[in-house]
Amino acid sequence: MERIPAARADSLTALFHHIEEQPASSRGAHRLTDLLTVELSQAGATRTCFLTVVLRTQGRRPETLKDSLLCLAGQTSQDFEVLVMCHHTDPAEQQIVEELVAAQPASFRERIRVVRVGGGRRARPLNEAIELSRGRYLSFFDDDDLVFGNWVETFAKIAEREPGKLVRSVVASQKAHHESWAGGKDGFRHTSWPRAEYPATFDQFAHLRMNFSPFMGWAFPVQLFTVLGLRFDEELYVCEDWDMILRGSLLLGVADAGEMTAIYRRWEGRESSYTAHDQTQWQASQLRVSAKIDEHVVLGRGGTVAEIVSLLNDRDELRRVRGDLDALLRSRGFRYAAPIRFAMRVADFGRRKTQGLRARVANRSRP
Repeated sequence: MERIPAARADSLTALFHHIEEQPASSRGAHRLTDLLTVELSQAGATRTCFLTVVLRTQGRRPETLKDSLLCLAGQTSQDFEVLVMCHHTDPAEQQIVEELVAAQPASFRERIRVVRVGGGRRARPLNEAIELSRGRYLSFFDDDDLVFGNWVETFAKIAEREPGKLVRSVVASQKAHHESWAGGKDGFRHTSWPRAEYPATFDQFAHLRMNFSPFMGWAFPVQLFTVLGLRFDEELYVCEDWDMILRGSLLLGVADAGEMTAIYRRWEGRESSYTAHDQTQWQASQLRVSAKIDEHVVLGRGGTVAEIVSLLNDRDELRRVRGDLDALLRSRGFRYAAPIRFAMRVADFGRRKTQGLRARVANRSRP
């Protein structure tokens, strides 16, 4: 069978098209490809805007929620709607959210819907938002993160260039600390400059081990949910974003924007997903995500085989080096040389102490 072109070998659609192009391809394969293509293309045809922004909140951080709404109001492209998903909010918290939304400019406020969600874990409001969305793509972020003015425009530009793929932009991180503002307001202060710590391009292999792509850096095609039927895993305590990124990227592929569009805040001294869930819940969620991926057929982009071969070669080389090191440590010569190594360590320790003493004496003798 001929090799799939690298540019096309990164999605479910590309796989079906490749099967269709083979000399022995059947009429059934052609029909399957046609149906899939039609379903994927028509899924977003009746949508009323480019992007549905899902803003998850608990109503407990009004100042950061104000910032998030301000970021959205100032977008260079206004072809989006906003679903403010209020999860586990009590009446007072719900009122705070609704008042903040009501205070937005009319042209922006009319594209915002506030939805109260009860029960479930972190994924529950995301799944409910999917059912309510009207956009051709969906993006998700929490009320304590920031997006730049080019956020929607960047997603739209890349989605037009490579339709049907997940779109990934670059996200910076910034440390922030809770503090009280004048009048007793629950405020915060940034304690570092934004840092571009996440890779500029998507690495599928690296993401199989851990997530290197904050949630707000993604735009997901609605076909992922309406045609392929994916939903966020509500059994997960955390890692619901990593789980969807992995499953979605393996099915539809990823288009890199290569532009920075958002800031992920790392909180110090206040509750976050890292502090609200203990290590056991994090480990259980990570293991569940990995196990689910391992149970399914995985599509690989062009170059996957070569990368796997390289990784296997690296593993074999590491095993060889470890074997040589074990043999050296077990050798008779290494055991017999133990007194010499001990004497050398003692001599080195004495040399460093003598140098330090000389330096202190020299400093004291200076006028």
